[in-house]
Amino acid sequence: MSKAAQIVKVRTSDGIDFDVSLQVAEQIGLIQSWLQQERNENNLPSCDDTDDGNIIFLDRVTSGIFELVLKWCRQLIEVPMPMLGWKHNDDKNNLFQTILNQENADDSTMFELIIAADFLNIESLLHAGTNYVAGLIATCNSVEAIRKRFHVVVHGDFEEE
Repeated sequence: MSKAAQIVKVRTSDGIDFDVSLQVAEQIGLIQSWLQQERNENNLPSCDDTDDGNIIFLDRVTSGIFELVLKWCRQLIEVPMPMLGWKHNDDKNNLFQTILNQENADDSTMFELIIAADFLNIESLLHAGTNYVAGLIATCNSVEAIRKRFHVVVHGDFEEE
């Protein structure tokens, strides 16, 4: 992290580097923990961008999914929840759906985003994502409808009673 620029360097599993503002990075629990550990050890990273020791590696998140994570975090910064009166999770759920719609995301991307939210420890994103999926499931009127909606294929000796 460059102290002057307040930037955290992040590298995704597909080798793409991101410069993330400290304000955004502190919303990501995994990065926040790393920064706190570095501060506690008085071992703040130097400004030398060529040193891989100053890069946070996200071995379970691809660049495409990380861009969606950053979009979520930036949106929460731009429009603070208390100012909007975000008393219900509906606003977060709507934001989650808006991000998916803007990216024309499919179910696979949606699930990857939820898994990334869990790995990165972003509770608001994880909660909105799981609520969104629960809403999709609630619109299905049978197990078969759920299977069809999420393209679940049953193999083997499994039989319904």
